[in-house]
Amino acid sequence: MYKHACSLCARRKVKCDKGDPCSNCLKAQSQCLYEAPAPHRPRKRAADDDLLARLAQYEDLMRKHNVDFSQYANVWVPPDVKFQLSQSDSQSPVSVMPAVNYPNSNNYHLKYPSIQNLARKDDSLSHPAPLQSLSHSKQIKIHELHPEPRSILRLWQSFVENVNPFTKIIHVPTLQQRILDASWDPSKASKSLTALLFAIYTTALGPMPSDECQAFFGESKNTLLARYRTAAARALIAADFLTTRDLEVIQAFVLCLLADSGSDLTSTLAGAAIRLCQKMGMDRENTDSKMSFFEKEMRIRLWWQLQGLDYRSRAAGTLGTKPPLLSEFSNVRLPLNVNDADLHPDMTDPLMEHNGPTEMLCVLMKLEVFNNLRSSPTAAKVYDSIIRASIRDKMSTELENEAVNELEARYEEKFFRKLDKSIPLHALTRTIANLTIARMRFKVHHPRRQADLSGTGVYMTREESDVLFDSALTVLELVHVGARTKFSSHIFTHMTFGFQIDAYIYVLGELRRRCSGDRVALAWKLVGVLYNDHPELIDDTENAFYSALGDLTVEAWETRRKELLRGQGSRESDITPQFIRLLWDKRESGNDQRIQMSTIPEPYNLDGLRLMDNNILDWEFWDDFLSL
Repeated sequence: MYKHACSLCARRKVKCDKGDPCSNCLKAQSQCLYEAPAPHRPRKRAADDDLLARLAQYEDLMRKHNVDFSQYANVWVPPDVKFQLSQSDSQSPVSVMPAVNYPNSNNYHLKYPSIQNLARKDDSLSHPAPLQSLSHSKQIKIHELHPEPRSILRLWQSFVENVNPFTKIIHVPTLQQRILDASWDPSKASKSLTALLFAIYTTALGPMPSDECQAFFGESKNTLLARYRTAAARALIAADFLTTRDLEVIQAFVLCLLADSGSDLTSTLAGAAIRLCQKMGMDRENTDSKMSFFEKEMRIRLWWQLQGLDYRSRAAGTLGTKPPLLSEFSNVRLPLNVNDADLHPDMTDPLMEHNGPTEMLCVLMKLEVFNNLRSSPTAAKVYDSIIRASIRDKMSTELENEAVNELEARYEEKFFRKLDKSIPLHALTRTIANLTIARMRFKVHHPRRQADLSGTGVYMTREESDVLFDSALTVLELVHVGARTKFSSHIFTHMTFGFQIDAYIYVLGELRRRCSGDRVALAWKLVGVLYNDHPELIDDTENAFYSALGDLTVEAWETRRKELLRGQGSRESDITPQFIRLLWDKRESGNDQRIQMSTIPEPYNLDGLRLMDNNILDWEFWDDFLSL
C-alpha cells in the first residue's frame, strides 16, 4: 500500500484505494503512477492562540460596559467553529431535529479548501485523457468511428450554437459545406479535416444533456465522449499535430484542449501549441502579402484563444509560478468586431469593424482584460505590483478597486450600451462580464488577502463586510445562471467552480449573523442548489472539507431557523430544507459512534483551489477569466 493517492486519483480528486494499480486506474485502463507530493511550505498563521485569548478578554470587557463593537467584528470563518442545537431553542411545538453535539470543525479546512472541483453530472473530465487511453483502444479504422450523417449534422449544429460563440476559432460558413460533403463519406476527408471533425464532435457533446444523447444517438453520452476523444487524439497524431504548420490541424488541436481544459495534459500541450503558433509567426503582426486577409484574421482569433488558455494553465498548473511580464503579452492586434459572414477566403482588403455587437461579442469582451492592461496605466501598475510581489496595503487595495471600476466602465461603454438581453448570446456575455467584475471585487476585499500584513486577524467594518457579501453572492448567482444556459456549461463551469467554492464558504460564514432580507433568501436558495447538485457533500462523511462545510452550513441555518420561526410563526418541519435534514441525519447517525476527525490533508492537496499563495490569487485576479 502506498501512503499517497496515485497521480490520476489526485488530479481527479477522487478516493484512491492505493493499490498497485488502484481500482480507479484499472477501471479507466490508465497507467497508475505514484509520485511523492511537493514538500510542505510553511504557512504564516492568521493569528496565534495567545492573541485570540487576549482579544476575547477585551471583547468581554467591552460587553460588560455595553460597548458595541459588532460593526468591527471579523466574521470570516473564525477559529473553532462549533454549534449545538438545543430543543429549548425551538419556538415550534414540533421538534424534528434532536439535540446533537459533534466535535469542533477544523477551521483550517474552510480557510484552505482541499478540493478544486466537485463532480458534475455529464462531466467529460471523468474519462481518461485521450493520449492516455490510446494504448487501450482497439485499432478500428478511424473513418469507421464517425457517426452516421444525421448525427454528424446534429453535432455540428450543437457546436455552432453552443460552443462556437465561446471560441470563434473556426469560420462557420466555409467549414459547413465541407462538413456536409464529408458526412456522406468521411473516409475521403483529409487528415486535417478528420481531426477537426472529431474535435467538433467532442466539444459539441459537452453541452448536450445525457438523456438527449441517449434518445438521439442511441448510446450514452459517456460512451460517445470516450470514443470521440480517443478518435480525435488518433486523428491529431495522424496529422502530425506536434510538428504541423497546417492551421486547420492546430484549430482541431486547440478545440481538443478546450474540451479538457483543466487537465495536466492540457497544461503541457497548451505550451506546445503556443510554440507551434510562434513558429508560424502568429505572435507578431503578419506582413506577408501572399497571405489572404481572411487567413490572417483566423490566425489572430486562434492565437488569442490559445493565449488565454495557456496563461491560465500556467497559473493553475504550478504552485508559485510567476505571471508573465507585460512584455510577454503579444503585440498582435485583437480580433476584429465582425461577423463570420463578413469574412471570405478570397478577400484581400481589411474590413471595417461594426459599431454594435457581433458574433465576436463574447470573445472580445473577454479579451478586453488584455486590452485594458495594454492601455490603462492603473491596470498596468496593479499588474506590475503583482509581478514584483509587493506587500499589499491600503493604497494597493484602493488601486485595485480603481482598476476594477475602470474595467467595469470600459465594459459599459464598449459592450453593455448596445446589448439586447432578449438575445441569448448578449445575455450570457453580460452575465460573464458582471461575473468577472464581482469576482475581482471579491478578491480585492477578501480578508485572506489582507491577513498576512500584520499576522493577526482582519477586522472589517460593516460596510466592507456588506460589499464583500454582496460580491460573493453575485458571483454565486451569476455562475448559477451561466451554467444553466444552452451554451457550453462544460467550458463555463470548469473555469469558475474552484473560485465558486471560496465564495460559498464566505457566504455561509456571513449567514451565521445575517438572518433576513431578499439577499439572505437568495443565498439560502443557492446553498440549496449546491447541495442538491452535489450530494457527495452530504454522503461522503470521510472527507474533512465536506464535513467542515456541512458544520458551517448547519450553524448558519440555526440563525435562519430562529428568524423564520420568530417572524413567520411557521412550523419547523415546514421551513427546514431537505439538505439540512440530510446534514443533520448524518451528524445524528455519527453521534453514537464518533469518527475521529481526519488529519490535515497532505500539503500538495491544499492547493486545489490555488489558495496557498497570494501571488497566484493575484495573478488569477487578471487572467482566470480569460480561460473561458
